[in-house]
Amino acid sequence: MTKESEMSISEAAKLFGFSNKASFIEIKKRYHALLKQWHPDVSTHSQSESHEMVIRLKEAYDILVDYCMNYPVSFYDGDSKRGNISRSMQYWHEHFGDDPIWG
Repeated sequence: MTKESEMSISEAAKLFGFSNKASFIEIKKRYHALLKQWHPDVSTHSQSESHEMVIRLKEAYDILVDYCMNYPVSFYDGDSKRGNISRSMQYWHEHFGDDPIWG
């Protein structure tokens, strides 16, 4: 039985310290840096507080990664050379509108 997430996408972004846009790689790097900081073996916080924060970080990471994976992004280098960027942005706005996290 899976538990419904109680954290919103914007709350997850704020927990990671993002107030503007962030790439998947930036999210991953920030997640690992925060895990190192809050790991119960190295954190200066109490064991239970560290454990709870690690759980919250994992939930936030899952939310942000899931969000990133739901939007199609072209990783083909030729797209920018062939002028497909403007068509891609037009497609994005037609299908998804404004970005719910970054606005």
